[in-house]
Amino acid sequence: MITVKLRIYCVCIACIMLLVCADVFAQRKKADYFLKPQAGIWFGPVTPVFSTASDVDTALWGGGFVRFNVFSLPLKIGFDSSYEHFKSEGVKELTVVPVYGNVLWRLPIDMPIAFQLKAGAGSARVTIQPDNASQWDPLGMLGFELSFPAGRWINIGLRIDYLFIYEGYIEGARKNGHIINTGLTLYLNIGI
Repeated sequence: MITVKLRIYCVCIACIMLLVCADVFAQRKKADYFLKPQAGIWFGPVTPVFSTASDVDTALWGGGFVRFNVFSLPLKIGFDSSYEHFKSEGVKELTVVPVYGNVLWRLPIDMPIAFQLKAGAGSARVTIQPDNASQWDPLGMLGFELSFPAGRWINIGLRIDYLFIYEGYIEGARKNGHIINTGLTLYLNIGI
């Protein structure tokens, strides 16, 4: 009788130890929010630089974006747009609405913060006042972002984008457009 109770007792102790050891050695799966499709908005200063800085002043504006995963893990494809309206000391006003696609590459740094480089191309609707001249110009962009999770559905980040608006193809054009967008970014993780 004692041996049966002893066996049951030993089996119960072994099962409890097995469960405790399994929990101790189990590795928890980290949620990698970069792997989820994202939609988001940003807001911050848009600063004309180089030759564009002599024509118009810095302003506060923002934009939106969507991003999708691709076949390779550290890469994403994104589509961005924003609205940027600049004024100057004189009577000039410049409105730029860039629309572009980009490829984002997450740097392989194992931290909760994601560091991303991006490059892209598209077009920008440029309107100049008081001439009321408006046209679509080719656009190239380079950028850097960092973001960190602020919960299951939201990431918060910072971004810096350099936009190059090419106007060299226009007869008589003397300048291209150069704008740096910086801002706070709110990412919504989709499909979790």
